[in-house]
Amino acid sequence: MIPIEDIIKNYRTFDDATIQKIALNPKGLRKEIVDVLNDEIARRNLDLGLIEWVKVETDFYEGSEIERLTVDIKSTICTNCNLETELNGYRFNTIYSFIFGASTEVKHQIICAKCAHEKRLRSMFLTSICGWWSVHGLFATPISLISDLFLLNKPEKHSEEVINAFIEHNTGMLRRIEKRNGKLDSLIRRFNGIQQTDSEELFN
Repeated sequence: MIPIEDIIKNYRTFDDATIQKIALNPKGLRKEIVDVLNDEIARRNLDLGLIEWVKVETDFYEGSEIERLTVDIKSTICTNCNLETELNGYRFNTIYSFIFGASTEVKHQIICAKCAHEKRLRSMFLTSICGWWSVHGLFATPISLISDLFLLNKPEKHSEEVINAFIEHNTGMLRRIEKRNGKLDSLIRRFNGIQQTDSEELFN
């Protein structure tokens, strides 16, 4: 582990743009490094809003907080059909093959069971049409289709994983939403990729 004295020296050599970049994505920083970062922001007279952002981004949800937030997320309207029904996290895999290779498109969404069923059918259809045209696709496509077939009418086994990833990756925005009574469904909509939502819209 790098001594904190060396970390302080390294941060002193960074330009303002680098400090701002680190501050905007501080996840994974140890607490003592967060303190060094905040001291550097203050020393350089940078936007003090960065310190507040670092604080909320590193204030991770734990235990009962995650349980409460998960209930709130699952109780939000489905951003795909706009109906009030229980939501879960889903993972959709679509295989696209070419003569010289193949790729798997992976999408994560938090939506209702009905919309998930429709999206899985669409993903299976695209895989069945586009997945066979490479050596890799010949093996991967039937495995993917069989797996999706079993998931069609069953609870999503990846639900907890997807929702926890959503919470972890959006810690700062979720903290601000709680503090400013913002719109959880707007953040979920952005996560689902249904539309690009500016951060300001989350609080209108």
